[in-house]
Amino acid sequence: MLQISQLLKIMKKNLLLLLTVVLALMAASCTSSNDDNPVSPESAYRATLRSLNWGTDTCFVYGHQTPDVDAVTSALSYAKLMNVLGYNCKAKVSSPINRETAYISRLFGFSVPELKTSVAPLTRLILTDHTDYAQCVEGAHEAIILQKIDHHVEGDIADANIPYVRREMVGSTNTIIYGCYKELGVAIDNETARIMLAGIISDTRNLSKSTTCAIDTITWQALTAQLGISADSAQAINNHMAEAAYDYSGMTDADILLSDYKNYEIAGKNIGFGSLACKQADMGAFIARMLAVMPQVMADKGRQMMFAKIDNLVPNPDASQIYTPFIENGLYFIYYGEGTKAIAEAIFGPSISEGTTYTTGNLSRKQIVPKIQKILGE
Repeated sequence: MLQISQLLKIMKKNLLLLLTVVLALMAASCTSSNDDNPVSPESAYRATLRSLNWGTDTCFVYGHQTPDVDAVTSALSYAKLMNVLGYNCKAKVSSPINRETAYISRLFGFSVPELKTSVAPLTRLILTDHTDYAQCVEGAHEAIILQKIDHHVEGDIADANIPYVRREMVGSTNTIIYGCYKELGVAIDNETARIMLAGIISDTRNLSKSTTCAIDTITWQALTAQLGISADSAQAINNHMAEAAYDYSGMTDADILLSDYKNYEIAGKNIGFGSLACKQADMGAFIARMLAVMPQVMADKGRQMMFAKIDNLVPNPDASQIYTPFIENGLYFIYYGEGTKAIAEAIFGPSISEGTTYTTGNLSRKQIVPKIQKILGE
């Protein structure tokens, strides 16, 4: 007969063997599950979209007020994506389009969104190319914001309060949306490609702005290749778009200041910020006109501070660049309102004349606003 001590050793050995087998099977099961069913970015993205509170009415997709090309085209391209996925979405604009948008929509043959200046409470919204309530369609405070697709620093529409946010610091919102199409495996038809390319060319000035990133260039290359547009043709399109954007003929000075304009609410201050351009030869008179109209625009818009950057356009010294007769060479930054001088001079140095500072840098509004936020937040 086996001794009790021997029996215990056998039982202990078998128990350890059984435990080892069980643990091995559990580990194999977990590994197999993870390997066979990985959570891909596409499936995670689709699952997030399915989880949103879509309701039964149309969800409206809006870019910012006083929409530029990127705001209009990002609303269009993202609404198209959501529709392909089966969601009832429609792009809108909250204020009339500018001349650049009108030009490129005619050239590329796409329809601009219908004007809808306000929305009712609990309307579902998707926001593109903005992250501040001051730039939203009227009624956004009482709306249900399902998504935000943007390329600016976070504003007062906090990311944490929105179910799905895709905010990347790139040159164009359409670059982000192109990535959304690719991530979801959705084919981009030529009309959508033209819409996206228009936004990228405009917001990066054909990849020349300092905010342009490598992914903007990669996306531009993919879209121009799909559409069969050469680099020279893209540059020519860009120049015609810029000419349309800076064509102020027949406009009042107030209309000019508001032609590319955004509202902000920063540290309790209501701020207006225009973005303009002018040939160097005409700059002095142009600045005087904009400063003269700022008080009235500030009052009409209910702002406490007004700023505008004016890109300084000079003749291109490279005569061989026939598609680029003018290039940006620094900018003038003008200001009006209590406290604005201190802000402007903190960013750009001493004023060169009343209400005017200057920098040799080619900064975008997207780069200047965070500097204002930092100063007012201190």
